[in-house]
Amino acid sequence: MNISPVSRHYLRRLLAEHPAIQSYVNRDTHPLGIEEKYLERYIHLDHLTYPQINQLEFLIELHQKIKVNEPHQTQQLQQIEQKIFDLIGLELPVSHNALADLMSFFSQVAKTQEQIPRRSVNYESVNLADYYEYCRRITEVTVRYLGKMIVTNYWLLTQPRESWLAKIQVDQFHNRNFTPHDQLLTNHEAETLQRWIRDFIQHCCRVLPTLPRLLLAAGIPSHLLYELIR
Repeated sequence: MNISPVSRHYLRRLLAEHPAIQSYVNRDTHPLGIEEKYLERYIHLDHLTYPQINQLEFLIELHQKIKVNEPHQTQQLQQIEQKIFDLIGLELPVSHNALADLMSFFSQVAKTQEQIPRRSVNYESVNLADYYEYCRRITEVTVRYLGKMIVTNYWLLTQPRESWLAKIQVDQFHNRNFTPHDQLLTNHEAETLQRWIRDFIQHCCRVLPTLPRLLLAAGIPSHLLYELIR
């Protein structure tokens, strides 16, 4: 399995913006002017396994999403950047100045793709109803590949052992028409639900390694998926 051409292009742009790469170039040139074959010498993917290629694709897509939607999250972007470099076996320091605009290419791609309307969600949600919606949407995607029974069992298997979670009925994650009571969550409760979501996805990844990418494409907020790489 090879990395997609779009992801490979993004990887080249990410490398081109890195000061360490710039310092190796003997001529004064704009980052985007560096020859592609020069950048390709740093991209070594032959040693990667199928799951690692999936992880690399996910990290690139996640970096792209955060760069577009939450460009102020520089620490997250830098951590993802480091993970990407580690995967391709490139020992480069994380760039603190390499977050220039990488998205012009992808903006053109996005314009040619059909956009599916999605419910607007609050990335800083502290509302139980929003977390029900996250779980419902994650369930909807996962059921297509693993089936309802397995997905239900995985939610139950990964549920944190906290008494207040007993009121959350996992079966309702399959019900589009269910609307829970509006309830504000404490920081601890929100973190617990995020941990549950992360553990569920990681458990599913044992049999469906592409799930994070599928969820990212389905519009699941990047701050939930970012937890997966910590």
